[in-house]
Amino acid sequence: MSYKPRKLQRVSKACDFCNRRSIKCSQSESTPGRCKNCADFDVPCTFDRPAKRRGVKAGSRASALDTQSVIESGEHVIPAPAATGSDGGASGPSTSRSSYRSSNFSDPWSTFDHGWSAAEGNDDYMALHDSWKAFAIACDRQIRILVQVYFEIVYPIFPFFHMPSFVEQVNNKEHLRNQGLFASTMAVCSLASGRARDGALYSNRWHREDLIDPPSEAFFEAARDSIPRDLVAAKGIHYMRACAILAIASIQNGQIKNMQKYSGLCHTLISMDCLYDEKFWPKDLNPIETEERRRLFWSVYTLDIYSTVVWGGVIRYREAHSAVRYPTEVDDEFITTHGYGVPSMPPGSNPLSASTVTVVSRQPVPWLRGWNFTTDLYRFLEYVIDGNRRRFSSANGKTQVWSLFSPLPMSEPAVMDQVLTMYSALPSRFRETPPTTGDISKDLFGFQSANIMATLQLLRMMLLSAEEIGVERKCDVAGELLRAFSNVPVEYLKAISSPLLHHLGGIGCILGSVIEGSLSQESYARVRTMLLEMAGLLQRLETDLHRSSGAGERLRNQVDRIDGYMRTSLVLDIPVLSTPMPANPETAIPSAYTWSTPAAGTTPSAGLDQMSQFQLPPELLTDWPWPLNSYNTEGFLPWGFE
Repeated sequence: MSYKPRKLQRVSKACDFCNRRSIKCSQSESTPGRCKNCADFDVPCTFDRPAKRRGVKAGSRASALDTQSVIESGEHVIPAPAATGSDGGASGPSTSRSSYRSSNFSDPWSTFDHGWSAAEGNDDYMALHDSWKAFAIACDRQIRILVQVYFEIVYPIFPFFHMPSFVEQVNNKEHLRNQGLFASTMAVCSLASGRARDGALYSNRWHREDLIDPPSEAFFEAARDSIPRDLVAAKGIHYMRACAILAIASIQNGQIKNMQKYSGLCHTLISMDCLYDEKFWPKDLNPIETEERRRLFWSVYTLDIYSTVVWGGVIRYREAHSAVRYPTEVDDEFITTHGYGVPSMPPGSNPLSASTVTVVSRQPVPWLRGWNFTTDLYRFLEYVIDGNRRRFSSANGKTQVWSLFSPLPMSEPAVMDQVLTMYSALPSRFRETPPTTGDISKDLFGFQSANIMATLQLLRMMLLSAEEIGVERKCDVAGELLRAFSNVPVEYLKAISSPLLHHLGGIGCILGSVIEGSLSQESYARVRTMLLEMAGLLQRLETDLHRSSGAGERLRNQVDRIDGYMRTSLVLDIPVLSTPMPANPETAIPSAYTWSTPAAGTTPSAGLDQMSQFQLPPELLTDWPWPLNSYNTEGFLPWGFE
């Protein structure tokens, strides 16, 4: 007689855990007295919430409010903690936990008896918090590894933490006792996991497959759910850091609305905590806490300027409105709760520049000097953005008042001359980008050099967007920018990851403004070569991206369509784009697409003066990967290169 398992009946009332997460509650076959979700996450399966009558009186105000609250919180209804977010697919709450074994440490579950040390407000979410604690305990080894990955590939650009103390806090499980620290730790894991999934790892220390399960979205949801909905209760630096890191993770995952959301939350918390002025800071801060606050403020400032350049919008905090010093140029290992200490200075080295503290000895060049220089470049960008926007403010019907208080804008050559003088004064370690070594202490300098180079090019593109330059000059600039990026080892470019692709979008805007205007066969030949070089660079960087836009392939297809149009409609001798992309994306490809053009000083062939001038039909450029001038969009360089 065959055994037929008893059909499980649907429970008439969801347990407290499933009710708060709005997920299906079904009886567990293996654990009597528990539902499947509570058994999976090893949390108490309780029915302690007060019983309520189903529904409300029709037409009552409560009914309308309940409906509205469901609508407003819809994006927060997610699967169990290990499931992915709403945009990244889903894995059900029954996902196996066999790979998430926690390390052995003294009674980690005791944290459930005391709650969060920083928790304030509604007890309704305690079961939700406990479920994320259970998730974190089960993923303890994974969390510690992802924290190390963060310091290898994210920290050089966004040094939100003091490395030794944060690693110690995570190893001591302090994030299980402090809600704000838990939120920022989960955000770190989300960003590190997302970067690892997108091919940002460059050392042999880690294996990608070991870092993407649980997925980035699971840690993102854990961080998001740990931020109090009432921001008044979100006190302290941890929540500010969590929001800032979630904004960067949103850029990584291509979720720009989320980026704006968490950037806004971060700026709100900064205003509430008065982070923008050191005189309002607590008087009992130790050196580590002081340096973390300075790093946080200037990191958020650069992120704000960057997002304004790329996606438009407003600059929330300006340097003139803040009174925060730059981080002290001392490596983390020499910053303690008691003060600053530095190693002896090697013979022949330059002394440490004036700092915010009294340093009794001298040290070699710290990597933070390059990081602070990058912040200088973003301060330049702030004023360039203002100048560009004021050029177009005369058409908005408002009376101009800024001209009474501001000097005439400086030209691109004048500004770049000053910037390059400052750049030349930097130690050579910040002007050269050697290959990666896998040694964080050495690669920190390579990251600074790569980031300085990318920001210099961004500044130059913004400066040129305010000036009228011809086709030849645009091509010269685009070519110089591509060469600058091609000289940086690809490992650094991949580690910076998705944000760097938006830097390259500026070059696409320059070339787009050329391709949209009047062309000759010679000018198109030059632009065509650069477009294919850029397509190759983009494809090298997008190879492993989880949310790749496919800009490189689209650009290559765009060139192929334009070539076909020119061969058939203009009867020009355009070579067929038949060379395939190399199987190895790391292979350099520019030389594969050369197209000979008249040498400098030679006379073009007959008929290339006026007869060769042509303009591509607009419908041929509908799939251009970046905004064109004619669209006048609030995107990358929205007012530039007209």
